[in-house]
Amino acid sequence: APDGPKFVVDPFWPKPLKENWILTQIAGLHVDTRDHVWILHRPNTVLADEKAAKPDDTKRCCKVAPPVMEFDPAGNFVGGWGGPGPGYDWPKNEHGIYVDPEGNVWVAGNDAADHMILKFTRDGKFLMQIGKPGKSEGSASRTQPGRPANMEVDVATNELFVADGYGNKRVLVLDATTGAYKRHWGAYGGTPS
Repeated sequence: APDGPKFVVDPFWPKPLKENWILTQIAGLHVDTRDHVWILHRPNTVLADEKAAKPDDTKRCCKVAPPVMEFDPAGNFVGGWGGPGPGYDWPKNEHGIYVDPEGNVWVAGNDAADHMILKFTRDGKFLMQIGKPGKSEGSASRTQPGRPANMEVDVATNELFVADGYGNKRVLVLDATTGAYKRHWGAYGGTPS
């Protein structure tokens, strides 16, 4: 429509990153309640010609940025974190990111073994893991997502809705505080099995 919004690329957003950081495949993006932009990218997808230069080589770049990155509305880097750590299983193939109204950051993956959702504080402190890597338990599982794609919290009910997508092809609903199963539907357009 002629009166509709017009979008243009801003080549100066985000601002240059520190230490010659580069981003790889961007797998998820979310704008939080403060209008901060959060991205989730896949550091393991760095191309051979993008890998870090030798320490004495000042002409080449780059270092891969942390998987989770936060930017303010002007494109300034606020913080970054993520990757394997104690107490949780980081996805093999990062995919979805969501920041709930309380500022909790939810992360998922879609590798064939990624059957978990992770919850962190805004600064990357681990809070909770739902599910575990390995084998799928099928679309009727009450404990194991199946390659979840993305998440959203319904504040009124404190429920986490999960597009439990690449494996189970269903909507999974969990308690956003405890991670406890509440219900699900869908699954290949039929009855979960």
